[in-house]
Amino acid sequence: MARWMFVALVGGAAGFVNGLLGTGGGILLVFALNYMFKNADGKDIYATTLVVTLCMSAVSVFIYGRGGGLQRSECLKYGIAAVPGGLIGAYLLDRLNGKTVKRLFGVLLIVAGANMSGLF
Repeated sequence: MARWMFVALVGGAAGFVNGLLGTGGGILLVFALNYMFKNADGKDIYATTLVVTLCMSAVSVFIYGRGGGLQRSECLKYGIAAVPGGLIGAYLLDRLNGKTVKRLFGVLLIVAGANMSGLF
């Protein structure tokens, strides 16, 4: 498969999942980028995913907001609270090795999957 086709399919799938569920598009991107760049440092993959997720989320927020699906006060509260966490996470991403970051991501996926499955 040509690289441009792979990028188009993965990008389209990530955007679709992110728009439909409000999350998850970035997870697909991480999987795809890990597949495409097997020897890449995990930090580069996560940083790239953050930029693409920002774009996907901006489009989704616009559409949700136009349709009345946003609780603006909640968005503001969580958005403000997320800023320090984002700063700390970006700081740590720059300092941890790629293998550690990949392991942390794996643990997050396991916990999220268990939670969404109703295990806790």
